[in-house]
Amino acid sequence: MQQVRPRYAIDRPGFSQREFDEEFERKRRSFPLGDKVKKTLRCSGGRLRSLLFRHLPVLGWLPKYNARQNLLCDVISGVSAGTIQVPQGMAFALLANLPPVNGLYSSFFPLIPYFFMGTAHQMVPGTFAVLSIMVGMVCLRLAPESQFSHFNHTLNATIVDEERMNQVRLAVSGTLACLTAIIQIGLGFMQFGFVAIYLSESFIRGFMTAAGLQILISVLKYIFGITVPPYSGPLAVVYTLIDICCGLPHTNIASLLFALVSTVALIIVKELSARYRHKVPFPLPMEIIIVVVATAISGPLDLPQKYHMDIVGEIPLGFPAPILPTVTEWGDMLSTAFSLAIVGYVINLAMGRTLAAKHGYDVDPNQEMLALGFSNFLGGFFKIHVICCALSVTLAVDSAGGSSQFSSLCVMLVVMITMLALGTYLKPLPKSVLGALIAVNLKNTLLQLSDPYYLWKKNKLDCCVWLVSFLATFFLSLPFGVATGVGFSILVVVFQTQFRNGSEVAQIMDTDLYKNPKVYNKVKLLEGVKIMSYCSPLYFANAEIFRRKVIKKTGLDPGKVLLARKKFLKKQQEKEARELKAMQDQQKKEAMRRKMSSLVTMKSQTISQIDLQSDFDSNGAASADVPTSYVNPCCDITGSFDQLPGAPPVTMEMQPMPFHTLILDLGGVCFIDLMGTKVITKMINTYSMLGIRLYLANVQAQVLEELESGGVFEESCITTSDLFLSVHDAVLFAQSKSPTPSAAGEAERQKIKLAFDIQEEDGDLEQELF
Repeated sequence: MQQVRPRYAIDRPGFSQREFDEEFERKRRSFPLGDKVKKTLRCSGGRLRSLLFRHLPVLGWLPKYNARQNLLCDVISGVSAGTIQVPQGMAFALLANLPPVNGLYSSFFPLIPYFFMGTAHQMVPGTFAVLSIMVGMVCLRLAPESQFSHFNHTLNATIVDEERMNQVRLAVSGTLACLTAIIQIGLGFMQFGFVAIYLSESFIRGFMTAAGLQILISVLKYIFGITVPPYSGPLAVVYTLIDICCGLPHTNIASLLFALVSTVALIIVKELSARYRHKVPFPLPMEIIIVVVATAISGPLDLPQKYHMDIVGEIPLGFPAPILPTVTEWGDMLSTAFSLAIVGYVINLAMGRTLAAKHGYDVDPNQEMLALGFSNFLGGFFKIHVICCALSVTLAVDSAGGSSQFSSLCVMLVVMITMLALGTYLKPLPKSVLGALIAVNLKNTLLQLSDPYYLWKKNKLDCCVWLVSFLATFFLSLPFGVATGVGFSILVVVFQTQFRNGSEVAQIMDTDLYKNPKVYNKVKLLEGVKIMSYCSPLYFANAEIFRRKVIKKTGLDPGKVLLARKKFLKKQQEKEARELKAMQDQQKKEAMRRKMSSLVTMKSQTISQIDLQSDFDSNGAASADVPTSYVNPCCDITGSFDQLPGAPPVTMEMQPMPFHTLILDLGGVCFIDLMGTKVITKMINTYSMLGIRLYLANVQAQVLEELESGGVFEESCITTSDLFLSVHDAVLFAQSKSPTPSAAGEAERQKIKLAFDIQEEDGDLEQELF
């Protein structure tokens, strides 16, 4: 049974923009700059309270906190997540080419500002693998191992002063964290939280996948227990992978066994936890269990000394002494700091929005930028490396039922206990175990290698963004990957807006709907009316492309027609002038010949001056009968026109314009810049010179304001009466004003008169047309 579709009938007059504005009293909106400045700088008690609550969200949620209902869950989730934070932080410190204690510092100090300023309730700041490896590149570049190496003649070997090297690298890491924090704080106060929208999901996933591969390659040296020289810059990961392959024959079997056992145990427990997560009240802290077991086996059996295993080493107890950042080094790390600021913020915001959508609250992007900036700023004085959301720790808090920042406070307490008392017991922990923890946590990231297969089916341009971001990040290094990926993403957006395919539309039979005739069959083209639709912003990059598309779809280039007319008319005038001059010269020669013959044969008599003058006057009158030709500017100008002397004047058939009205449907144009308004203005003027009316339909309110401010109505012959609320309104007006035969003749005479006005210079006309 066919479904009965609803029908509607509307009886209203057609509206132009001017008539609609007058009848329905359009409001004139204005936003004076002075009022904006006064509103921004206004100071009052309510405004101060609003600023405090916005920049210190803890003032909003803490008084409403239900301790009886939520405190126990927050404590349990925080403690269990803290046991993940400790080994993960130590492992990611190795990625940053820093001592493991740096991971503990980075998991403690940044949590203090975020507790007061963060807007994502379940978020736990901490180390993140991608940021750690970016920090490690800076540490290698500014504090290379070669600066701390010296040759020991007693041992006949090159010795590295690791303690001094670690202290210098910790200072470099803190300096980088301070610079990154200043960038984030500055962007936050300038309300630049929207910069995250320029990082598309395809770019982020491609970047993260490449970074995950780099991280996996970087930890292979710990898993296999081999020594690989550090590299930085383009192709560094390739050189590292080659050295790892060459060093496989020297694999430390003990380190490899520890890594393999840890990996298998961790994978099994994680898979079982994921399958039975609805039965487990909180995630099993398998990371800390593996660390404790590995340490208990390695230490008492003295395995590091027997098998020459690389271990964590001495972890200093207590809080570190604060340091001041080395400002002179900021110039060498500015580009990386900016990349860290943006990438860290994007990761933090993405996780925050996910948590907010799940639990029904809002995340303020600018406040998140400030919270992250102040977290890095405080930690920068205590030798941390740049942090953002600790992904696995945050997910552990969320899955265990954490509901507020008290969970991160409990995470911080677990890390603090480790720093103050338990760190000394982790000295014999093999680094290969930490490498295994990192490798297993990369599983979800590496699974994104299949993204291109699915993206190619859905959107090929997004697939290209993913591939460019992935390849640039993997081969050129992470900072270059960020710049290349963002640049290519913006180019894709420009490409999509610049080369949108405008189309000619026609009327759907017996409706007021207008669609592309290439898509629908039951359409009819309106006689004498051309309708063009364009769905893209009209700005400097595509304004000229838009004009060419209109010319291509309508089949008429008004600029070329006018220039051809002018050139043809000038050519005809020059030809007539040459013919007239030649005829006058011939008549003068004939008159001179007759005069000479009359002087030879004349009789002796007196000729008066008056008779001679009359003779010349008669010759001049004969020369006035010069045939002239009538030039029709609407004729076919490709042929040649030669008129014999004495032939009747040249007449040419009229060739009228293929349409009398052009309608531009601007419903898909969301903004128009000055270049776009200039193109619209010149199109209106050139079509009007041919007697073709140009109407604008579906003009958005903002676009109308931009047309007014751009001077379209002052510099062209169009008014708001030529703007219409819909395409159908414009069509009805065009058909009601279609020229009658007498009006058409008058229009053609006006065009002829216009075309014959050829006194202006060529350059001026070309400038007006183009």
